[in-house]
Amino acid sequence: MSSFFRLAGMARPHAALRKPLSTTFFSTTAAKRPLPPNFYKQLSPSMVSKLKQPRSYSSGFGPQRQYGANMFLLKGLIGVNLAVWGYGTYALAQAKEGHAGNYIKFMHNMTMNLAEFKRGYYWQALTSMFTHQDFFHIGANLFTFWYLGRGLAAMPVTPGQFMFIVLGSGLSGSLLWLTQQEQKLQAGNGNTRQRGLGFSGALLGAMTVLACFEPRSTVQLYGIIPVPLGLIVLGYAAYDGYYLHSENSRVAHAGHLGGLAFGLAYYFLKLRRLRFPGSL
Repeated sequence: MSSFFRLAGMARPHAALRKPLSTTFFSTTAAKRPLPPNFYKQLSPSMVSKLKQPRSYSSGFGPQRQYGANMFLLKGLIGVNLAVWGYGTYALAQAKEGHAGNYIKFMHNMTMNLAEFKRGYYWQALTSMFTHQDFFHIGANLFTFWYLGRGLAAMPVTPGQFMFIVLGSGLSGSLLWLTQQEQKLQAGNGNTRQRGLGFSGALLGAMTVLACFEPRSTVQLYGIIPVPLGLIVLGYAAYDGYYLHSENSRVAHAGHLGGLAFGLAYYFLKLRRLRFPGSL
C-alpha cells in the first residue's frame, strides 16, 4: 500500500518452492505504478466534532457501548492479521531451511488461486484477506486500517454491521479478482498459477463507507496537503478502473474495486437512512 493501500505485486517464494507455487500477491513492493506514500494521519476537526453529536443507535445499545464493541472488533481483526502474518513468516523461514511442507500448506489454504478455488478451496476467498507478503505490506495495511477503522467505529454502525462491512468488502474483492482471472483464462491470456492475498479490498470498503458518512472530512497527503476523504475514494476508483485490464500492471485492481463497490452498495442500501449529519 503506497497511500491508503499497498497494491498488488509479484511475490517470489523461496527457490525451493518455485516449482510447486508461482505466485502473484495483492502485495506492496512491486507495483510498477506506485501511488504517492499518503497516509491517513488523523481525524479532521470536523469529524471529531460530529462524533460528539447525538446519533441513531440500535435500541438498548448506547453510543459508548457500541463504539467500544466496534473498537474491540477492530483490534481483533488487526490481531488476526498479525497472527496469520507471524505464522506465515515462520513457515517461510522453515521453507528456507529446506522444510517447505508447512509453507506449501499455508499457501494453499491462506492465499487465493482460481484453479484451487474451483477444486473446492472456497475458504481461500476469506482467508486470503488476512495474509500479507512482508512486514512493510502488513504494516502499511494495518496502520491505515487502525486510523480508518477508528473513524468507522465511531459512526452509527452496530458491531454486526462493522464486521459485515469489513468481511463483505474483502470477500467481494476476492470474488471479483477470481472473476477477472476466469475471464483472462477464457480470453487465452490467463495464468493458472497466479495467487492473490491482502486486506486492501476490506480497507477500501471500510474507507468508502466512512467517506459516505464523512465525505468532506480531510486526510493528509504527504502529511501536509488536506484532501477530502470523498475525493480520495474517487481517486482510487479512477486509478483502479483505468488500470483494471492493463497487461503491464501487477496490481489487483479488481480486488480493490470489489471492496469499494461493496462498501458503496451497503451504505446506500442499508446505512444511508441513518441520515448522519453531513453524510451523502
